[in-house]
Amino acid sequence: QWEQSEAAAAWRRRHGRTPPRSSACRLKMKHVAAYLLAQLGGNASPSAADVTSILDSVGVEPDSEKLEKLLGSLEGKDLVEVLAAGKAKMAAMPSGGGGGGGGGGG
Repeated sequence: QWEQSEAAAAWRRRHGRTPPRSSACRLKMKHVAAYLLAQLGGNASPSAADVTSILDSVGVEPDSEKLEKLLGSLEGKDLVEVLAAGKAKMAAMPSGGGGGGGGGGG
């Protein structure tokens, strides 16, 4: 669906070719990004209409079900605390692997 959006059309006009697939994949966090933009703009508790307005301004269509789920999960919560909790969870996740083997002597 993103390929038919106004944002994708603008990208094609600017670059003269079809947007790479990774551009569409970046839209997975679109609701969160729009919510954060609304908060940065001074709206302490953005509504579905506020988030939708931001997404519409860049030619992105919101997913109503996902948006309502996001807003429900953030309702009554301090965003700074939510972000801090998420950061703590990510810090506890394993994120490495073993080092590579040494080179053989010859």
